[in-house]
Amino acid sequence: MVKQRNDRNLKFKDGKWYIDFTAQGKRIRQFGGYTKEQARNTLAKLRIERLDERLGFKKPGQGDSLFEDFAGEFITKQRLVRPNTRRSHQTSLNALLKSAQFKGKKLGEITTEAVAKYHAERAENWMVSANRELGFLKLIFKRALEWDKVSQNPAARVKKLPEPKNKLRILTDDEADRLLMAASPHLAPFLTILLTTAMRPHEAFALHWPHDGWDTEKGLEVSIVSLEKRVIFIPGALAKNHKDREVPLSKELLALFEELPRDPASTKVFPWNSVPKSFRTAVKAARLKGVDLYTLKHTAASRMIRAGVDLVTVTELIGHADVKTTMIYCHSSGETKREAVEKLSRIYVPGKERADAAPHLLKATSPQIPPPLCN
Repeated sequence: MVKQRNDRNLKFKDGKWYIDFTAQGKRIRQFGGYTKEQARNTLAKLRIERLDERLGFKKPGQGDSLFEDFAGEFITKQRLVRPNTRRSHQTSLNALLKSAQFKGKKLGEITTEAVAKYHAERAENWMVSANRELGFLKLIFKRALEWDKVSQNPAARVKKLPEPKNKLRILTDDEADRLLMAASPHLAPFLTILLTTAMRPHEAFALHWPHDGWDTEKGLEVSIVSLEKRVIFIPGALAKNHKDREVPLSKELLALFEELPRDPASTKVFPWNSVPKSFRTAVKAARLKGVDLYTLKHTAASRMIRAGVDLVTVTELIGHADVKTTMIYCHSSGETKREAVEKLSRIYVPGKERADAAPHLLKATSPQIPPPLCN
């Protein structure tokens, strides 16, 4: 008897036949039947289902969920993401629902053409927002595909458009001093903390004075400044890499926090959620351009590296997941290049004093003319 081609995908174990095959990069393993013929029939049925999915045919009821309902439920049930990420997803969903391509549409009614059209039209005026919303669509349909809500991902083949790269803005020491001098008394300490710790603005806004049991509390969603332990604790719920981290307090920062006024009715260190107006006022008074709160974080990271702090330490202080991300702050300037050449020149190029003390150095460094070749 000639062995059937698909028999290699059938496995017999403990009196039962099992199916093991790969379709479209996805491995499928399941019970096939008690006889080999049953297993062959089950395998054939599964192959037909996968072919239908690839061709765009859907199962009964598949794709009938409203896009708005499914996406809203997805955002609500997200647990392992930062609050900022959840808010970003909600912002993307709100923007998508303003379009006729998604408002009131079922998951199965949204096509690749509709996604591409929305993305192209949106990108004409809002390139970054268009790419962010496309990324959200890819994520939503990826989950819908995994949960068997749709048979294909209509956003998968739509590519993000290249975004213009903004030059990393780093404050000079003079600019940082001018900004701190122009800041109001209640704002200056906040800016100083950003400039010395490289914390993200939302991590600093969430700073609280310690409460009982904070160091053993699970699911902490606020930053804690502990003068007793001389650290700032940033929980994974706020961190970009979703990992807890600690930032040590210098004696100067310790004194700064000790002098801050405290509100008896609140444990919040800074009694506001954002400072856009007062910050813009300070930036204008300091005659600065292209500066936002994240500029202070970038400046702190860059200054740490210039001060000789190793990349691994800076990566851990900032809360990056990869040291390669931190390397964007490793930029050189005319001053740093000159310093590098001067340091090596003092080692290898003999000056007058060294030449007088060790004349052989000049001889060793002078070019040697080889003797003529003999015929």
